[in-house]
Amino acid sequence: MKIEIVQSLQQQQILAPQMILSMDILLLTGQELEARIEKEFMENPALEIAESFGEATPIAEQIGPPEETDMIAKLNSFHDLPPLKYSEIRTKRSSDSDFDKQEALQNIEGSQQSIRDHLTQQLHILDLPIPFDEIGEFIINNIDDRGYLLHSVDELKESIKDKYSLGDFDRTLQLIRSLDPAGVGAENLQECLLLQLERDPQEYPLETAILTHHVDDLEKNKIPKIARDLGKSVEDIKEALELIASLEPNPGRSFATSHTQFVRPDVVIELDDDHLKVKIQDSNIPDIRVSDTCKDLLKQSRGKKQISDFLRKKIDSAQWLIQAIQQRRETLRDITYSIVEYQRDFMKHGPKKLKAMKMQSIADRVGVHISTISRAIKGKYIQTPHGLYEMRYFFTGGVEREDGELESRRNIYRRIAELIDNEDKSKPLSDTAIAKKLREEGLEIARRTVTKYRDQENIPPSRLRREY
Repeated sequence: MKIEIVQSLQQQQILAPQMILSMDILLLTGQELEARIEKEFMENPALEIAESFGEATPIAEQIGPPEETDMIAKLNSFHDLPPLKYSEIRTKRSSDSDFDKQEALQNIEGSQQSIRDHLTQQLHILDLPIPFDEIGEFIINNIDDRGYLLHSVDELKESIKDKYSLGDFDRTLQLIRSLDPAGVGAENLQECLLLQLERDPQEYPLETAILTHHVDDLEKNKIPKIARDLGKSVEDIKEALELIASLEPNPGRSFATSHTQFVRPDVVIELDDDHLKVKIQDSNIPDIRVSDTCKDLLKQSRGKKQISDFLRKKIDSAQWLIQAIQQRRETLRDITYSIVEYQRDFMKHGPKKLKAMKMQSIADRVGVHISTISRAIKGKYIQTPHGLYEMRYFFTGGVEREDGELESRRNIYRRIAELIDNEDKSKPLSDTAIAKKLREEGLEIARRTVTKYRDQENIPPSRLRREY
């Protein structure tokens, strides 16, 4: 073995910092881009808003022929100024509209009481002796957001048997299960529903028998078998199942914390007579530019490498950000125009006219790589004349028709659902029958494809859809 220096020639693909920044900016939604610009604005003194509001900042007048120490001090003071200026601009921009105020109010989340808090309050009102109070809190802390026990009763008993008696645990668990909401503290769905039936002052022997002894038959929709085993008519069983269906399978639903997500469309499509208008919603994104003050300071810093390097780095970073934002705007505009042109029938007539469209088709139209299309549409929404849609919604495969055209997969989903909605529930359509009807309509589709699409839409098979 020996150590030697060897020359070799090879090709490597290296992403420049500008390219990385451009890809990052392209991924951002409008709201995310606003936050990114605000962050850059606070960190980079070379950035400023292209519009002028109020009196100009007097910084340029404060800087005369600088000494190096004075210049560094003034550069450091730069970091205290842009955030204030940016917030003033945002206030100025929103002063003519109440939209930002309404949006701020909508985004304030109110306090939400969890089901555990609700149960704990009821437990404390009962003012139980210490052992029962402590066991009650232990059980409540082992209840999930649905209202079910996180662990089996046997596991909970095993974990406290050295401290409390099992008899006290059983009595406390029974007490917890008597609290509001009905069905809380169950181990599974079957027990949850039974607890709700027990809570009602009326008696439901048939419903209780079905849930106790025929859950498996119920899951398989074997209504006649249940009727035979219980000595009841099919109509009696169906009436009992209607009552069971009215029970709450998720007792903690009303206490679940829900986060409402407000979506601001990145693109708005308007239909004016027979013409489609495309609007890129970037009015909230400020126009930024490289600060003239920083440019002047760079000229004055010749011969002072530390300051010159600092300023050049900040100016380059600002220019890259400006170019990346402009490129994002142009790319998003070109992609949107291509989508609207391709889906013109959808924009005019609604979802039933959605055409099968692939990312490669739009990439070829725009003249970019397919990965650029994927990045550009991620998380972005289009407001159309027929509702708000995620951009990715329009990219869907399809099935070939007899005339050679592709039928959108989403339209096939919709057609399968329509056939099932209109079927005779006593004789539901099999997947083979659905495939046959679709072929009669000109769609070349196999039975297994119908099965796959039906499963993707969470539609049960024919044997579970049958009504007796």
